[in-house]
Amino acid sequence: MKPTILDVARHANVSKASVSRVINNNPKVDKSIRERVEQAIEELGYRPSAIARNLANNTSNMIGLILPDITNPFFPLVARGIEDAAHELGYTLFICNTDNDPKIEQEYIHKMAQQQVGGIILISSIIDEGKMNDLLSLQIPFVLCDRTITQTPFDVVTIDHYRAAYEAVEHLISQGHKNICHISGPLQVQTAVTRKEGYMDAMLAAGLSPRIGVGNFSYESGVEQMNLLLNGDSYQPTALFAANDLIAFGAMNAIKARGLSIPGDIAVIGCDDIIFGQMYNPALSSISVPTYQIGATAVSLLNDRMKGERMDARQVILKHQLIYRETCIGGTRQDEL
Repeated sequence: MKPTILDVARHANVSKASVSRVINNNPKVDKSIRERVEQAIEELGYRPSAIARNLANNTSNMIGLILPDITNPFFPLVARGIEDAAHELGYTLFICNTDNDPKIEQEYIHKMAQQQVGGIILISSIIDEGKMNDLLSLQIPFVLCDRTITQTPFDVVTIDHYRAAYEAVEHLISQGHKNICHISGPLQVQTAVTRKEGYMDAMLAAGLSPRIGVGNFSYESGVEQMNLLLNGDSYQPTALFAANDLIAFGAMNAIKARGLSIPGDIAVIGCDDIIFGQMYNPALSSISVPTYQIGATAVSLLNDRMKGERMDARQVILKHQLIYRETCIGGTRQDEL
């Protein structure tokens, strides 16, 4: 049986309150009592409850991280930045995965709040007025990651998804492409919508007609949607902007299965620049997102809020970069007029 705080008090011949004060580093504890309690803790192997200690101090060294899809290689990279920064600051990190399910997400948020976490880093599928009101009601600090949200009372760290998508499509247009299609992520996810809007505006600004397939950020949806786009009778794409790299990988395999070449027949640009893109054949051009920096910055913002050093909401927009590899350089052709 694990020793309790009462066992420590009896062993040290002091009150439970004295043990509690020693555990919580109360400076008013007499030196002799502190030494007796510390010796009793060591001899009994007592380990105080972190939650109980946090409640007593009205503080917490625990922070929560809620991810939408742990199987997507993009999110573990963000989580690594969060974990390293949290460890450096002495925080314990709890991670939950929602599978992009809003109900599961809400359940985890409330469970973390009940466990007295000091703050939560949230990568949410949907942030609307109802969600923001729910988060505000919990009265704990939140940082929203990888989501561009206007007029939010919470800290946000992300990239400019709209500008990144616009620039990727603009590059394809500069290479002479006119039939540029897009496979989006699920349209209930804010980043998917923003990237789609960047694609559409770049196409319309050039006087070109958008053609969109709706995927779900998965390899399988890339295969499925690319096949649908290639099956069109009157429309044959010569370039693709994919909403993430997993979609791009699936689309590229569908393209190659038709006997078409990349980029000779169809150029491809993805988004996220996960490591597998460099290993793919041909190597994938992609929008590089500073995943580790996003995670580390989120922890810094959360730490400021948890320590009461800042009350104003901040939106940090980190820089992205378009990385050109084999799938959109050389061998591209203009669409026929």
